[in-house]
Amino acid sequence: MFRPVPRILVHAGLVGLAAAFCFSASAHVAVAQDPADAERLHSEIERTDQILERASAVVEQHGNQRARNQLRFAFQLQETAKSIERSAMASVIDLRRSIELTRRARLLAERAVYIASQQAHLEQRAQQLLDRLDRQLQEARALAGDAPDPRVLRTLELGHERLERAREAFHEQRFQEVIGMSVDTSRLLDDFVRPNPKRQLERMLENTRHLLERAEDDLQENFAGLELLQRAATMLDDAEAHLIAGREAPAERLLQQAREIVLRAMRLGETPLDPSGVDLALEELAQFIDLTAPRVQESGSGEAVALLETARTHLDRARTLRLEGKLHQALEEARVARNLTGRAAQLAENPEP
Repeated sequence: MFRPVPRILVHAGLVGLAAAFCFSASAHVAVAQDPADAERLHSEIERTDQILERASAVVEQHGNQRARNQLRFAFQLQETAKSIERSAMASVIDLRRSIELTRRARLLAERAVYIASQQAHLEQRAQQLLDRLDRQLQEARALAGDAPDPRVLRTLELGHERLERAREAFHEQRFQEVIGMSVDTSRLLDDFVRPNPKRQLERMLENTRHLLERAEDDLQENFAGLELLQRAATMLDDAEAHLIAGREAPAERLLQQAREIVLRAMRLGETPLDPSGVDLALEELAQFIDLTAPRVQESGSGEAVALLETARTHLDRARTLRLEGKLHQALEEARVARNLTGRAAQLAENPEP
């Protein structure tokens, strides 16, 4: 998992204001330059040049327009810093402001690399989901038999159409769109595949990753939230490793923890929640409850059954709040329902005497 760096917003007026401030002889009282400041500025500018050069190579290969914009702003700030360095009229105040500008350019370059790396990650995820959807469609066709009824035939045709649209979007580098279409179409085709716990956990893994990616876009400047998302991403990687090894119980526990951490990070966001992200979170919760229900029923634990029913009540409340546009309250109800479901699952595995 890449480690994100802070995003710094740069307005077009910043460069002009910085230049005007630094070059206007009447704007400040002249102060003699300190050779140490000039040497320090030169060193900082050289370091930024090296970072900009490396960032350019990464952004050129993987970057989207957002990454290119960040890098362009970085070059603008760096040029302003260099023009101050070259000015014979620059004072010590100008030199120190120039150091600040070149450092900001450095952070913008690092931000551009992060965005480009994120784009590469999305491309990889989109390709994986496309391949999985292709396999799932082939499996659904095989299960449908030689003479499927019209409803089944239409669903298969729709699945094929969406797969082709997703491939076209992939070719045009609309990777978020590919991920969304692939996940939705995969759910559509699930009716043709015999459900099993491992498949359900795989779906939970994919959907939680998708939810995490949405949260990353909303928490670009929320450091506490991004740290939580990094923890969740590590848990998802570990859960996937357990699934591949056939260890479903620890995989499920890690998935539950990761989802809760992602939701906690989303609650830290200062920007309005994305309604589609809340929808995905509620659907994930419903899947979790459905996955837990058979074990709770088989356990014979009355307390576990009661907890699960209470969880369903909170899920219904969350859905109602979502329809009313109360997204934060909906997520809070979902959190309560998830905790109750987790407790019910624990009681089902280890009934209390």
